[in-house]
Amino acid sequence: MLLNVYQVDRSEFEVKDETMKFVVDLEKRHCTCNVFDIDKIPCIHAIAAAKHIKRDENFFVDASHLTETWAKAYAESIHPGGELSTSTYPENIDELSCPPPATKKKSGRPPTKRKRSVGEFGVPGSKSQSHKCSRCGTGGHNKSTCERPIG
Repeated sequence: MLLNVYQVDRSEFEVKDETMKFVVDLEKRHCTCNVFDIDKIPCIHAIAAAKHIKRDENFFVDASHLTETWAKAYAESIHPGGELSTSTYPENIDELSCPPPATKKKSGRPPTKRKRSVGEFGVPGSKSQSHKCSRCGTGGHNKSTCERPIG
């Protein structure tokens, strides 16, 4: 997918693809597609803007996704039922069992192709791949719905 990047301000960029325009603010970590805002990971538009100014796109990933943050979060033991030494258990706990839930095999042939991610653009077979009319060469319709006269 071809993205055109225009720098508007020090940290603000306009990123245009074939059909839409997005505004990215790298300092505020915001994009009008809202993927950057919600996931806190740079979207394709933010990556294009970062590459435009020769910055590493990983710099704009939120601290909550960093390995150091996860390591600090799980550094200590977690006891969801309170302190382990004060917990009480039934005497016949060895006799109790919890079998796995019953499952049914799905009917039909299993899928052979993987499901594409939302961020994969222009991949053959994806919804975002642009189609062109074979008669007039413009996008948005095909030759069966083309309204231009033949010839």
